[in-house]
Amino acid sequence: MLRADIATAALSDQAEQRVRIAASLLAAWRVRAKVRGWDGTRCTLLVADIADTYGRQAYVRARSRGTPVLAFNALPGDAGPGVASAADGSPAPALAQAMRELLAVEATETPEQIDGGGAMPALCRLTESEYSGRAIDATLNGRRIRIRPQEGRVYAPSLSDLLSARDSFASADWALAPGLADGSAEGDGASRSLEAFLLQSAHQGRGQLPAFPAGQYRLKDWPDVGTAPELVGALKIARLLLRGPASADEIRQRCGVDAREVNASLWAYRAANLLETPGAATSLPPQAARPVGAFSGVLARIAVRFGLGRA
Repeated sequence: MLRADIATAALSDQAEQRVRIAASLLAAWRVRAKVRGWDGTRCTLLVADIADTYGRQAYVRARSRGTPVLAFNALPGDAGPGVASAADGSPAPALAQAMRELLAVEATETPEQIDGGGAMPALCRLTESEYSGRAIDATLNGRRIRIRPQEGRVYAPSLSDLLSARDSFASADWALAPGLADGSAEGDGASRSLEAFLLQSAHQGRGQLPAFPAGQYRLKDWPDVGTAPELVGALKIARLLLRGPASADEIRQRCGVDAREVNASLWAYRAANLLETPGAATSLPPQAARPVGAFSGVLARIAVRFGLGRA
């Protein structure tokens, strides 16, 4: 397997996230990519916003060394051998294709397979714009589950199908497709809270998940853990992120939770469309706001037991 050292310079948080996802997709071409911030040292590939002074500096240094560059916001005069341009909104699969071409790697997978997610876990693919917040049907080896964010539920024909999907949804083998949002889950034999399903899937397969993009994040709402009260660490993380934004390192230190559990929780909350960056916050109507630590029913008793709420 080819190893690639990819350095980034002056990218926005959103672009950095897509670049990291694209780097994960390179595994479909047998490329093991590591993404890091540019520090002036040599790298296999530079990804930079060259409209920024720092990004331009990195670009000039890379070109002097003959290092290929994937350039955001490139001008016509910046084009040349070993340089590919990217738009701010370029999706991860398109970035992965551009990286592959710059790395001169022979294609071993069809474009359709790469667009389907390549080596990216199915749970992580739910965070991409084409899937986020949408009704999705996921299939693997004849099993099908129906993910319905508007209802906050995941449906399956049977409980065994649902449990099997929960235990394997962090793999890259699931195929995702748009689903019908109008009662298509009617008649399915088992269902679970979307947040509970994703949290359990992420924690079950946490060793398969890539590192969550660096940044400050917070939760928009308390997750419905439903029948998954054993996820105490995820509940601690939720309580912290409802109070205000924090990075993965800050979460680990303040919650006393293992780094892999933090990573899994962040992917699950993002897949459930609950996670946001501070700049993307939208204010809730007063009647919809729910104070942190205010729970009800079974959830209240669970929260009190683990020190997450008031008796």
